[in-house]
Amino acid sequence: MECLNGGAVQQNGHTTAEIQEEVALTNMGTMATTEKRHSHVNNDKLHFPRANLQTITTLGKGEFGEVLLSKAKGIEETQEETVVLVKSLQTRDEQLQLDFRREAEMFAKLSHPNVVRLLGLCREAEPHYMILEYYDLGDLKQFLRISKSKDDKVKSQPISTKTKVSICAQVAHGMEHLSNHRFVHKDLSARNCLINSQRRVKVSSLSLSKDVYNSEYYHYRQAWIPLRWLPAESVFEDDFSTKSDVWAFGVLMWEVFSHGEMPYTKLSDDEVLEGLQTGKLKLPVPEGCPSRIYKLMVRCWALSLKERPSFTDIVQALGELPSDSKV
Repeated sequence: MECLNGGAVQQNGHTTAEIQEEVALTNMGTMATTEKRHSHVNNDKLHFPRANLQTITTLGKGEFGEVLLSKAKGIEETQEETVVLVKSLQTRDEQLQLDFRREAEMFAKLSHPNVVRLLGLCREAEPHYMILEYYDLGDLKQFLRISKSKDDKVKSQPISTKTKVSICAQVAHGMEHLSNHRFVHKDLSARNCLINSQRRVKVSSLSLSKDVYNSEYYHYRQAWIPLRWLPAESVFEDDFSTKSDVWAFGVLMWEVFSHGEMPYTKLSDDEVLEGLQTGKLKLPVPEGCPSRIYKLMVRCWALSLKERPSFTDIVQALGELPSDSKV
């Protein structure tokens, strides 16, 4: 996949617009009904026949294996075909296999409008597949980049402050649900959230670390980590918690108000590491970002875990902001 002039993405010969059109044609008229179906399901009900999947394109490769955009026949009761995200398990690494199962279990247990749903599993043969809900505009990072594109071939549309706050609030609601169920995301970022044409946002876990967003991951201590989204305790002590997710959420907010810009874009990975070690790393105020929003970001980046807000605190803070654009 290549990013052209601020976000026009090409995937195996398919442009972003072509993929979005495919999704729209497949899912037309079903968005309202599928949003109502948020029920817990057991593993037997999650079994889905591999033969009913048809690959549209390969989105990229993550730590588990290829991530595919596919059509699934009969996976939703309300529609004949549904465009879905398929994560494949193509590794012999036992820890990654365990992580794959844990991720599937996590999504199976969660039921929230701002968290993607696990729709099915294919485990009768290898590679195993995890089938997740997909949104027609793709990942949030791509959406943000396109919004500021000056390429005439890309249908860019400016995002209002009100919409940016709404995006952040929806992610916060989804993360509050994860934290209430004692789940830690470990890779929260704009690239790992999905957005649709109604600006509805869901927390997901695409983790396209090997090609699409490889510059956003850093190889450290035999692992690929989202360095620029992590606090010091996660990088140096391998300590991941809801509070490290809160730090990452602060960076995600910065991404939203910076239209998908890379955090610490002027710093090398080594300089980011050094900044984390010294405790002097802080992202600048995005252009046009309201002071109350930036102050909330800074709270998320507190060096002390106790000083970082909870996701419930964040949801409340974002909910108290005025509804107009003069936040």
